[in-house]
Amino acid sequence: MRYLKFFPSQSGASPETGVSALCLGTVNFGTRVSQKDAFIQMDRFFDRGGNFIDTARVYADWLPGGHGASEKTVGAWLKQNKRRGRVIISTKGAHPDLKTMNVPRMSVEEIRSDLEESLNDLCTDYIDLYFLHRDDVSRPVVEILQTLEIFRREGKIRYYGCSNWSLQRMIEAEEAAFRLGIPGFVCDQIRFGLADLNDAKIADRTAVSMDSEIYNWHQKTLMPVMAYTSSCNGYFSKKLKGLPVSAPLEEIYGNAANSKILEKLLQWEKDCRVPASVLVCSYVMNQKFPSVPISAFSSLDQMDELLSAADFDFPHEILDEITNLKKFLI
Repeated sequence: MRYLKFFPSQSGASPETGVSALCLGTVNFGTRVSQKDAFIQMDRFFDRGGNFIDTARVYADWLPGGHGASEKTVGAWLKQNKRRGRVIISTKGAHPDLKTMNVPRMSVEEIRSDLEESLNDLCTDYIDLYFLHRDDVSRPVVEILQTLEIFRREGKIRYYGCSNWSLQRMIEAEEAAFRLGIPGFVCDQIRFGLADLNDAKIADRTAVSMDSEIYNWHQKTLMPVMAYTSSCNGYFSKKLKGLPVSAPLEEIYGNAANSKILEKLLQWEKDCRVPASVLVCSYVMNQKFPSVPISAFSSLDQMDELLSAADFDFPHEILDEITNLKKFLI
């Protein structure tokens, strides 16, 4: 397992090594993935060298009685195995209510409420990396950063980042943090993967996907990235195996650029002797800036396959080919 230095001064779990090159996604823990199976996944991930686990306060809010299911499951595992000091926990708060996605929840009181609930359900007194799950463009970034600094100084969070923020707002936050003399955001959690996206077909307009401008900014600043939907929902793997692809998935990923990438993947699989899923995951890992894919799994075999991506030596010539093919958003 490879490890990346993600934080300005490494602390928390495994400070000498940093975060594992793959992050375990837990969106379905406690719901579609039972607590028993989630424990098995986390044990396997940890035993194979993984130390980075991502969750969110809002996960499973879309299911009856699902509120907090993911964090509670991760917390129960941490409590049972007493591994808190050896695991880096990332979670997210300040997500709008799912019934009113256009109404931000970014007041001090709302962020504190989410944070305290997360701490309680995760059975911990600190979060290693705390994300604001959405933005509130009506609030000055200085005000938002000062709110997060309150919690950092209280010891409730060690570092904080942004998720689904626009490039303009991230630049504003970077400049504000410099003026305030504080660390500011240390990571951007964003939709990012090998596939190009048909932007107009993405239903959630509050979500932010990697585009060429954001990508170039990360290349310049070396701001770390945590990539969600990094597997592209298995689009390429399903296509290569001749498996059916749902109509909504085809709407998002069906385009000329991805058809060309798909053709190349078939050859790259043969040349590199690894499955397409490893190549897709490894692409995210092998960026100029620190970049960690967040991956959720339906089986241990699937996990083992993607864990091998952390040790795969991704050929530079393939990266060059992808750079020439990829448009990001279409």
